[in-house]
Amino acid sequence: MRITQRLTDRSQLVHEIESEEAFELRWGRPDRALEDLRVRVEPGAARIQAPPVLHREGTPGAESAARYFGLAGPLSVEEVLIRVGEALSAEGILSDFDAAVGAGPLRSTSRGPELHEALVTLESRSLAPVLLPWALGTAAALMSGMGLATYAAWRAHLLHLPVAAARLPRLLAPHAQLQPPEIPRPRMP
Repeated sequence: MRITQRLTDRSQLVHEIESEEAFELRWGRPDRALEDLRVRVEPGAARIQAPPVLHREGTPGAESAARYFGLAGPLSVEEVLIRVGEALSAEGILSDFDAAVGAGPLRSTSRGPELHEALVTLESRSLAPVLLPWALGTAAALMSGMGLATYAAWRAHLLHLPVAAARLPRLLAPHAQLQPPEIPRPRMP
């Protein structure tokens, strides 16, 4: 969680807070939940890459964070949440201390397998279904605006032409043709 507290117009204080509680990742297939392997991850030694949830100044999320941490003044909050059941990918070094030592069923630790130097990446939802219609609508509005401006310029141009030329289409109007230059001949008296 990153809390940005604005002190003045030119200064701000940034608080970065992370959970100290380890969490477990379930590794397995959804149809065989009993065969899943639970892997423990320490958040202090892991990097979590996920799109943050943004709470702007004055929103209920920012206000509740200010009350909980006792911060005064306007603040905004960015938080990364891993919800139960979300699909994610994890990389790192998997170690199982109990299996390495060969501990028996009565001498095992309660920790189980751990993922060290973990990189946990949450699958981000794509904005393409939202942005594509918006982009097409914006392009259509811009194109129609350009068409309207072109039509207005053409109409303004026609208003400034002579009356006879304005009534004839340009394709039917006679084109000016260049004649060969006439050489002046002296006249004899």
